[in-house]
Amino acid sequence: MMETSNETRNAARKNVVRVASAACFAAWLVVVGSVAAFGGGAGEARELKEVVIGFQTIPNGEIVAKAFGRHEETFGLPVRWVQFSSGSELNAAVAAGDVHLGLGGSSTTVSAIAQGVPAEVIWIYNIIGDNEALVVREDSDIDRVEDLVGKRAAAPFGATTHYHLLVALGLHGVDPGELTIMDLAPSDMLAAWQRGDIDAGFVWEPTLAAMLDSGGRVLISSREIADEGFLTGDIGIAHTRFASQHPEIVVQYLKNQIEAVEVIRNDPEAAADAIAQEFDLSPEEALRQMQSLVFLDGREQLQAEYLGTPEAPGDLAGVFRETAVFLQEQGILREAPELPVFQAAINSHYLQQAVER
Repeated sequence: MMETSNETRNAARKNVVRVASAACFAAWLVVVGSVAAFGGGAGEARELKEVVIGFQTIPNGEIVAKAFGRHEETFGLPVRWVQFSSGSELNAAVAAGDVHLGLGGSSTTVSAIAQGVPAEVIWIYNIIGDNEALVVREDSDIDRVEDLVGKRAAAPFGATTHYHLLVALGLHGVDPGELTIMDLAPSDMLAAWQRGDIDAGFVWEPTLAAMLDSGGRVLISSREIADEGFLTGDIGIAHTRFASQHPEIVVQYLKNQIEAVEVIRNDPEAAADAIAQEFDLSPEEALRQMQSLVFLDGREQLQAEYLGTPEAPGDLAGVFRETAVFLQEQGILREAPELPVFQAAINSHYLQQAVER
């Protein structure tokens, strides 16, 4: 495991230059425009005909709940599932009012808060560990992060893997301008990898496993980078207006997430079977991917280390603030909001109710 001083961490933050900031900023102009078009007021509650949930192919409790049909069963309403390739896509859909509840990475959630997307943080699906990693070719001469100089690497811009790629470069003293960094969604990354168009890719499961099976090896994982103080996770957000108008659905949604974590912990084979069916994997592979993540139950998330309570915001807000500072130094964010902005964006009130019921 790398040993890194505070001095080196600070240097890492300063050393990473503005990679693809124009592309990221252009994407966020679309998001902000959508926010303006949707409006920000509470408005009058309309009759709810369906609940729209945005998800990604990540082997966590949301997929377990989806496979078991728990939301459909407990909401008493139809559920429309919309798949996204990244949190940036989800944010745009939430900003437009097209998605009520959904999963995004921690870095894209930070960007959403900073850019004023009308969303609040309600849940942590999982802490990212070995589920995300930087893959290089088995037979390549890339044995250290420093060896990426002059190579072609890919990550979905704005996602947690993009963030961790830049952090890894900074921790090892590599200027991102010394290599080519391409913005590729997981499916596109796998195709580019198989064609030989890229030398490395930072991505999550199940694309991670597919790249490893196609002649790859892990250079560095998100678990290692998290150990250096750069934590990432998959975060549950709710559209602010939807949550205020339908709090009972948000609470029930979180109760279903709590149940799913209980299944993962107490009957991992059943959880893996459900994930396997959703992702067309073998139960053994689904179990392996699921176990590469860290899952927290509702009471754990209300502790000071994570969401905290409405009365005492937790440490996650500080992690978000640090991430925002990093993204600002990249030129990806115009400015990093102060800590109170992130504390206000984390709404643990719904989770507290879900735990107590």
